[in-house]
Amino acid sequence: MIHIAITAGGTEETIDGVRKITNMSSGSLSWFCLQAVLSYIDRHKIEAYTIHYIKAPRAVTNELNAEHASHINFIEVTNTQSVYNTVETLMSEVDVDIFIHAMAISDFSYAYSVAKSDLAEEIYQQITANKEISKKEIEASITNPKSKHSADAKISSSQEIVMGFETTPKVISLIKKIKPNTFLVGFKLVKHNKDNHMIKQAEKLRLANNCDAVFANEASQLSVKGHAGVLLYKGEPVARPIGKKEIAEAIVSLAFQKIN
Repeated sequence: MIHIAITAGGTEETIDGVRKITNMSSGSLSWFCLQAVLSYIDRHKIEAYTIHYIKAPRAVTNELNAEHASHINFIEVTNTQSVYNTVETLMSEVDVDIFIHAMAISDFSYAYSVAKSDLAEEIYQQITANKEISKKEIEASITNPKSKHSADAKISSSQEIVMGFETTPKVISLIKKIKPNTFLVGFKLVKHNKDNHMIKQAEKLRLANNCDAVFANEASQLSVKGHAGVLLYKGEPVARPIGKKEIAEAIVSLAFQKIN
């Protein structure tokens, strides 16, 4: 039995009862990866397989035939913590052969909001009461202000606000820690399209998370047909596909080549 995991779309971090922060990821590259996996499986007449497709709410999905659909385990996630929990459970319970981690994960999650004037007043009162107040005490007030809004209430638009964010757990670092033999593909989006810069940033990601392969691309080149970048295996460029379909095929071909 072959197990393949693919993450898709962009996570959503809740601010209040009606607002969320997300990103522009559609999950289309992940869907192309799913299609590339299914094409490979059909060509090689593989019958025993399961694809665990971990998808964010707005990740694109298309119709599948009944045979393919019966082999796909769709797992719905929302925020980064839900992705972390899902991946941790999956990797602990299943021997995943290939993990394509293409989801756009939020680096920060919402912690609180507070009216700017209320936070200023709170800190002012602290300083007035204690001229020797420490930097650590001020930081504590900024991190967890007493006057912050209720987590369940809608934030009023009548006042200017300050928002606090905290770092999210790193999902990609979980994968090889739990299953060192999984073939892990990471993705690195960079702002500068100079080749050496992309490769350098991809290598940082690989070394930090023990990725086997990394696809690096530049932020301005994300269209379906014009999407371009470099696929690296163990830090060395192995392909420079153009177009999301071609990128997915290059990734899937490399992954199956290395696990066989």
